[in-house]
Amino acid sequence: MIRTESQETNSWPLTDGDYIIGDPESSVAVVTLSSDHHTLGLQNYAICGTCFTENFGIQKVIVNVLSNPNISCLILCGKESKHFAGQSIMALIENGVSAMGGYKKIIGSIGVIPYLDEIPMTAINRFLREIEVIDLIDITDRGTIQSKIDSCIHKERKEAANHIMPEIDENSWKKYENIVQQNTMSKIKK
Repeated sequence: MIRTESQETNSWPLTDGDYIIGDPESSVAVVTLSSDHHTLGLQNYAICGTCFTENFGIQKVIVNVLSNPNISCLILCGKESKHFAGQSIMALIENGVSAMGGYKKIIGSIGVIPYLDEIPMTAINRFLREIEVIDLIDITDRGTIQSKIDSCIHKERKEAANHIMPEIDENSWKKYENIVQQNTMSKIKK
């Protein structure tokens, strides 16, 4: 994680991760999925970083994006991760979550454990309502990505109220170990 001087005096971003801070006043967040965001040389964003997992990683993205009221656009770009984080975010946008059985599972995600249980439903609903997600998954061309960032710079969020966001527990995925084992065993039997 790289911290900027302004970040040390400000409480945003709320969670740590593999990202860099640009201009916190920008309306754009960029997720490069499994591609190295340092090598792309992008500009004019509030935050730019990776997201590898369909649960913990997405939860961190949601918290950091929602906690900056200036961000209205999230650009997904770069190579898809082995955990299908990009596909899972797009499935979240298109289908939402199923909150049955005490879990919040991303409907239509092909990831193994696409659960967002550390995030309250109010935050998930705000993310779905307030943030425009732009799908450039598997695009690594700097010019294409930068052009999209620049086209989103002046967009404003529909609702920019500040709400308290939760801490994300890095070990929350462990409660899904039984589900992962069941899914793995059912795939082996087929």
